[in-house]
Amino acid sequence: MPNQAPDISQLKDIHLPNAITEWPIAFGWWWLLTVIIGAIIIGLYAWYQEWKRNATKRAALTLLNHQYEHFKENNNAQVFLQQSNQILKRFCLEKYPAAVSLSGAAWTNFLIRHSHKTFFDAELANAISQGIYQPHCQFDAQALHQACSSWLKHNKPTKLRKELSQQDLRDKFSVTPTTIKTTKVKKNIGNVGSSND
Repeated sequence: MPNQAPDISQLKDIHLPNAITEWPIAFGWWWLLTVIIGAIIIGLYAWYQEWKRNATKRAALTLLNHQYEHFKENNNAQVFLQQSNQILKRFCLEKYPAAVSLSGAAWTNFLIRHSHKTFFDAELANAISQGIYQPHCQFDAQALHQACSSWLKHNKPTKLRKELSQQDLRDKFSVTPTTIKTTKVKKNIGNVGSSND
């Protein structure tokens, strides 16, 4: 009896499983995505707040640089000294209102106390405290520009440090032709009791 070929007309097609997709993603991935987006938003907000806080600083630095370029054209050091001092005062009007009325050594001491990264040597300290009231004052205009720029960039509020006296200022900053040396301000502590010298 001859073999009959199997009838395959009744066979059904093979059904493949559905393709695996990335959606919907697992809960853990949603949580991670939320954290990343939240961190980005917080970072942008913090950057914007810092940018707003530094608006006065940026404006003061821009004006100081403009006045320095103007000085290099006309070489009027006394005008540049007065303008630099005014810029610092205008900056303090918003950041340190109580300092606006300071003058002389008190004003110089304030500038020194509020920026440990800025060095005012004896010549600059004298120019800022006394030179602005004189018709002619000898000082290094480039050093003044650098000191004022540094102070505007690095000034920080301080409430705990004792105000330096004029003698402390002379002791703290000693100037040589090539370097500026700093020494620690030491407090003289007297012995308990009294002496009959």
